[in-house]
Order: sequence, then structure tokens, then C-alpha cells
Amino acid sequence: MRTLEELFHITQLDPDITSQDAYPDISASPTFIELFRLQVPVERRLTFKPGHTFSLLARKLENQAVDRAVSDDGGAQADDTADANNAAINDMAISPATPVVDDAYYFGYRFPFNGFTVKYSTAATAGHAHAVEFWNGLAWAAVSGLTDPTNAFTAAAGTYDITFTRPKNWTACAVLGGTLYWIRCRVTAVPATPTGCSGDQAWIHPDPTYMEDTDKVRVEIRSQNELERKPLINEAMYSVVDEFTDRDLMYRLDISEPVIAEGGFWVVILVKAKAPIGVSNCYFDLTCDRTRQAII
Repeated sequence: MRTLEELFHITQLDPDITSQDAYPDISASPTFIELFRLQVPVERRLTFKPGHTFSLLARKLENQAVDRAVSDDGGAQADDTADANNAAINDMAISPATPVVDDAYYFGYRFPFNGFTVKYSTAATAGHAHAVEFWNGLAWAAVSGLTDPTNAFTAAAGTYDITFTRPKNWTACAVLGGTLYWIRCRVTAVPATPTGCSGDQAWIHPDPTYMEDTDKVRVEIRSQNELERKPLINEAMYSVVDEFTDRDLMYRLDISEPVIAEGGFWVVILVKAKAPIGVSNCYFDLTCDRTRQAII
């Protein structure tokens, strides 16, 4: 047996990597959210040197499941989340069987968004109209920049994207016990013999423009008990793309002398993200020197 030191690439494909999707921190002072972590095997040692590099390429997640969906039939609200998130046909009560003015359907998400996709198999009868509204902290108000190809859910059965300009004064509020950012589609007019729209499924469009000082990555080495922490990349931009390409941002590590991660230490990658980042849509590469025992 002898000790070998070799150039090594840590990537998301390492079998010892643990990971979790990262969602934006919408607080006044956004913090870094953990994306990946690796515990160095006890029989190995990783040495990070000033010439080593790191890169992260993240693909944006687009259509996301709604966090909550609520139907409102004459003021009687009901949780419709399960129906909005499964593919069963006609199980979403987007409007009641016989709609009246002020019936509504609410789409809720944990942070602001700029549209949603809705699929329905039964359209409302022609002559319906609705208002697409948000809570501004004082009252429900109409969104601006609305594009509604459903024409108040009266267009032929299909899948449609309803988009709008994300309101700057949008405030989270409680609807049926869920405090989220809500969009309300409220009936404002009905024909003489109205029938409602029954939907199949809905998805939220996260808005990647609503936060500032984001799309940042941080890489740390932590002791086994995580009380000692040393940044390898203190704060850098990472690449966010619609499709993977062969180009990304590569950085030299922010260190002036070698940093050693003994067996049991942690390598942790954290991000500040504008939009949800799914680990299955990420690629990263962190170089180091790996020391291990080998048979010769």
C-alpha cells in the first residue's frame, strides 16, 4: 500500500453527494440556501489549492406545482390543492357548476410569480368574464399586463398560459388558512344560462426577476461538527440557463494557501437563487487534490 495524491473532480454525480432543491429566500435579507453537500470519506483527504477551480451551471425550473389552490362557491371556500396538482380530468372546480358573480378560484405560491398554466377539459359557457387579481396589502386589485388566452376559461378545452406583470406591491395574505402569494380569478359577469369550468391541473410560473443580489453561489469547507467553516468561494455568480450549453462561469478558489478537508469534513455548496433550482437540473465541478491509499 502507498499513499497517492491525484487531481480529483467533485461533481453532482459523486455517489456520496446529498442534495436538496433550493428555493429563493424572500426575506428582506436573503441568505444562502444549501444545494449540495459531501462528507469526505474517513480514509481520504481533500486538499484545495489556489489554482483549483469551481463552476456551477443551473437550469431554471419553470412550471411548478401550486402550493395551495382554493375554490370559492358563493363565499364557501374549499381546499382544491390535490385536484390542482394531479392529472385527473375535470376535478378542479375552477368555477362552480352554475357560477354567479364573485365566485372565484385562488392559485397560491410561496413567493411572487408572473403567471400560471392551466389545463381544463370543460370550458365555461361563452359570456363569462373574470378579473385576475392580487392582494396589495389593503384590497384585491387587478393585475397589469394580463394575457389571458382562456378568455375567462371560455376558450376550447386545452392547456393555456395566463401571464401578467408581477405586482411590485404584492403582499402575502391568508386564504383558507394558507398565507401565500395568491392570484384570484373572480367571476365578474355570467351569461343567461351559465355553466362553469372544470379543470384538470395547474402549474405556477416562478418569476426570476423579483429578487436582487441573487444567482450567487458559495462553497464552504466545514469541520465534522460544522462549527469551523472556511469559504473556498465566498460569493460568485453562477450560470442560469434555459437549456444546458457547453459554456459556464469558472472561478479560481478564493484562497491564498491550501485548505485541507480531512475525513469526516464537509464540502457544502449554497446558492442565492432568483427562481427554484432543482438538483436534477444542476451541474457543478470542483477540483482538488485527493489523497488516498492504493495497492501497488
